[in-house]
Amino acid sequence: MIDLDAAALTLSAALGLSLVTERAIEFGKNLLDLFPGRPLSRASDATDVAQQAIQDLGSRRALDDQVDAVRQAGTAEERRTQAAKLVEMEHQREPDESIPTELVLVEDASDPDEGGTLRACVLQLTGLVTGILAARIAGVHMFSALMGQDLVDWQDFLLTGLFIGGGSQPVHVLIRMISERRSSPEVEEPSEAPGALVATAVTIAPGVAAIAPAADQGDWVEIPYDGGVDVDKLESAHLRPGKPNLIVYHHTAMPMDSTFEDVVRVIHQRKTEGVAWITGYHCVITGDGGIHTFCRWDRFGNHVAGFNLRSLGISFNGNFETDPAVPFSNADGRYGPSRPTEAQLDAGARIVALWSAVYGIPLDFKQAIVPHRQLNPDKACPGSRFPADDFQRRVERFAANWKASALATARIEAFKLKPYLLVTGGNP
Repeated sequence: MIDLDAAALTLSAALGLSLVTERAIEFGKNLLDLFPGRPLSRASDATDVAQQAIQDLGSRRALDDQVDAVRQAGTAEERRTQAAKLVEMEHQREPDESIPTELVLVEDASDPDEGGTLRACVLQLTGLVTGILAARIAGVHMFSALMGQDLVDWQDFLLTGLFIGGGSQPVHVLIRMISERRSSPEVEEPSEAPGALVATAVTIAPGVAAIAPAADQGDWVEIPYDGGVDVDKLESAHLRPGKPNLIVYHHTAMPMDSTFEDVVRVIHQRKTEGVAWITGYHCVITGDGGIHTFCRWDRFGNHVAGFNLRSLGISFNGNFETDPAVPFSNADGRYGPSRPTEAQLDAGARIVALWSAVYGIPLDFKQAIVPHRQLNPDKACPGSRFPADDFQRRVERFAANWKASALATARIEAFKLKPYLLVTGGNP
């Protein structure tokens, strides 16, 4: 028989150790960055690699130099002039809604980076060793607690350390399972009305109760975030002056069955004055409800001119504009469904609710959470068929459910400990 209270206590300790392990891996990553790996490439590609490196350097500095010029302007007039130049540059980098379908076929994978693979292996081994040592020093016997029987010390420390070395997400999943088993739900009699929702009273902790939402209302799920694409390139680029206070939602204007890799490739292939784009949206939601991070959340992206420095951009993969007068619209359905899928809307609503909780952005759908076209009337994005009211209700529902749940609140606080997330300083 498993002692659920003891198991929950042990898992809480394991969660703390897993967060320490993640920090150790992050430190190791930064340390290894001082010793660049040696990519596996063909000798004939050396010139192309050098040219690409120069392009990358330019793309990392173009907007940043102009942001610095705005900050360093001495007078109000100089500041207005430099700010106007920045907005003009951002207009040139705003998402393109005229995307032919033939541009979104997945390309063959490039040659692997042998140095990167070795570095990844070293980091994984560092995490596992750190996890085992942390379990031994802290005396955490996780598997004995979960199995309800004692294991040999070295076996338990080894298994516990390997589990901790995998990061905090697996521990979060086990804590959720234990919490659900510890709760004693008292289900109200269902309404006789067809399709009526059933509320469940759940004991979160002794003396603390909350109303858990019905299953079809959704609940907290672990949201993946690792910094997204080109984490290292953005380390010293696109620095955000302060935390974001605006969320802008888009559509990619691409076929819904295209992949996240397609979205990244199409954006990376764009150039402004010969300089390749380094990033775009902060998050892309694919048709299956998959959540994909593109730009680091502690950096500004390229998604809405004049507002990039203080905003986060989320884009739903698909084309939801059906007006034939709009170039490359989805009037004939060639881009797939003209409305986001239910899975997309739920996943996107979770991200917006999470951003609101992490960064303190108010749930104001007139000023703080807005469609792209509200900030740039020349754009149709996110399309005439995007269900803005439905999307707002989903965001508000998730936010309210999480606020009423001590468990969800704790998970949000744990989420804030992830790297590449928080920005120091006030809003610009």
